[in-house]
Amino acid sequence: MILLVVWDGLRPDLVSPEHTPFLARMAAQGVTCSASHAVWPTATRINAASLSTGCYPAKHGLVDNELYVPALDPRRAISCADWRALQAMADSEAGPLLMAPTLGEILAGAGRRMVSGGSGSPGTTYLTNPTVTGPIVNWAVAWPTGFEAELAERYRRLLREDSDSVARNRYVIGALRDLMIPAQRPDVVTLWLTEPDHAQHHYGLLSDEACQMLRHVDAEIESLHAHLAATEQDLTCFMLSDHGFDTIGPAIQMETELIAAGFKTGPASDDVVCAGCSLYLTEGAQGMLPRLAEWLLAQSWVGALFVADELAEACPGALPQSAARGGHRRSGQIMYSYRWTNEPSTTGVPGTIYGSPGMAATHGSTSPYTLRNTLIAWGAGIKQGIVSEVPCGIVDVAPTVLHLLGIEAPATMDGRGLDELLTDGPDPQSIAVTHTTRRPKGAPQAQVAHYSVAREHSYLDYVTRG
Repeated sequence: MILLVVWDGLRPDLVSPEHTPFLARMAAQGVTCSASHAVWPTATRINAASLSTGCYPAKHGLVDNELYVPALDPRRAISCADWRALQAMADSEAGPLLMAPTLGEILAGAGRRMVSGGSGSPGTTYLTNPTVTGPIVNWAVAWPTGFEAELAERYRRLLREDSDSVARNRYVIGALRDLMIPAQRPDVVTLWLTEPDHAQHHYGLLSDEACQMLRHVDAEIESLHAHLAATEQDLTCFMLSDHGFDTIGPAIQMETELIAAGFKTGPASDDVVCAGCSLYLTEGAQGMLPRLAEWLLAQSWVGALFVADELAEACPGALPQSAARGGHRRSGQIMYSYRWTNEPSTTGVPGTIYGSPGMAATHGSTSPYTLRNTLIAWGAGIKQGIVSEVPCGIVDVAPTVLHLLGIEAPATMDGRGLDELLTDGPDPQSIAVTHTTRRPKGAPQAQVAHYSVAREHSYLDYVTRG
């Protein structure tokens, strides 16, 4: 069995004997990937889709945590935390939600089984297997139709909205451990835990509350691992996060700034629709795109600016969205990241950005502190006691899982099999690593995208401003 556990928002530099004793101990026994990368935008639902498909947003189509779908709402974006809104979008397009084959679909086609659980938003859990090739449990909903009733009868009822993260984590882990795994005998189990993300958002990195949640998740995973190790002869574990985190410094609200600068007439106007890291210019506002891009690049709080590839020449200083492996028909004309610095938080954790008011810390930026994610593996088929400095990323997890199961990864996947982690694979130190940069045409001093490259696969490290 292969167990994939996502610790939402776990920065790799926060894995330690003090805060995550079980994970730190197992990391020392397996492989720690010290140069693993999240996908930008460094947000949950985008990386859930990339984990599910082994693809970047340009291919799978889940391009931001919010999406503007005029057929559903001509004035506001939908939240990708809402699984019903996601499915309604797919239905309005008369196509699939994710536009690349998912791990669940590939496994089912090979006669293998997968079960999934998630204690975060129903949308995140749904994206791990949106065609429901196996049973899925979330604290608020379960799939397929009828499985919710089976949970209530054989395990216990789903939780209410007022439940907390601890209860949600324990509910989902218990349902997997006590009902779904024994009944299904899956080849792959995916488990997406909502902490430490929520605690870090509200209280900050290494706050007392965040540290408490790190220890909670660590203890819950240690218990689950002990149970599975006692019942599974060959157990392989991947522990990863979907993104890192930055502390919020000066507060900025994009919509407010756009209104003040005259690019948006009011909060409810449909001229420019704000959606996560995206700006959608509706038909009557598209003529102001070059002027808006120029204004954004002049703002001290903008860290990176990407425009649709076909519009790049009209926006000197902006990078094309393909530079961040984006650019899809669902994408806004403009995507941006708030500016970051190395300044530490009050608890000594480096990485501070401009950000929306009301939170202590966040993610989504092109800083190295959010683009680096945790990736640790151990167990059957995995090397022991090494640190791999070879660049890799969340897009590489699905093809690696398939390789371990003897299933060929489809050509649709952007990721690569991480054979340097495997017992029969090459020494990570033998793999050449290079670094490259990319600058926009016309105004190359405006911003620089930095990449790591290994085995002809490049990974976005961070973006700097001139």
